Amino acid sequence: MKNKLPLLIAAPVMLASVKALAVPHEGAPEQWNGYFKGQCELSSPKRGVFYTFPMALEINDVTKKKADWIITYGEGETQQVRNYSLLTIDSDLGHYAVDENNGIVIDQYLIGNEFMSLFEVASTKIQTTYTLDSNGTMDVSMESFTFDPVRENDIGSYTVSSYALKSKQKCKLYKW
Repeated sequence: MKNKLPLLIAAPVMLASVKALAVPHEGAPEQWNGYFKGQCELSSPKRGVFYTFPMALEINDVTKKKADWIITYGEGETQQVRNYSLLTIDSDLGHYAVDENNGIVIDQYLIGNEFMSLFEVASTKIQTTYTLDSNGTMDVSMESFTFDPVRENDIGSYTVSSYALKSKQKCKLYKW
């Protein structure tokens, strides 16, 4: 037993040392790094697809606590560039945020291969999903709904509320 005691003490100390040397993952998965570009469609229930436009998303340095998340809408003279940042809040929980660098910070969550968020602006609720496909393409979906419910039902102690869809932005982006 005497010879085994130093081994029993040394093993946990060595394991703790190896764990301390491991670099924790601080950012989003590296496969999100890159420049993605493609086309978007804007549609509504009443009008169907009523507008198409190009979009690009550049994501750099996702292994850090703050990465570039740059969205470009349009091209040429009508181009709008939005220099946002992707913040890592808690990568173990999949909690990130897009900082618009103007006081607006929108929390989003990474679940599997999708960044998802739900937020409100003025009289609109907006749900966004960025899906990174296994072939390197990215699907971007942004649905906007009315702020006030169009229907509410009280069922026991619960209220179930439904909201009207205003519009949907659907994009297919390709990695360049």
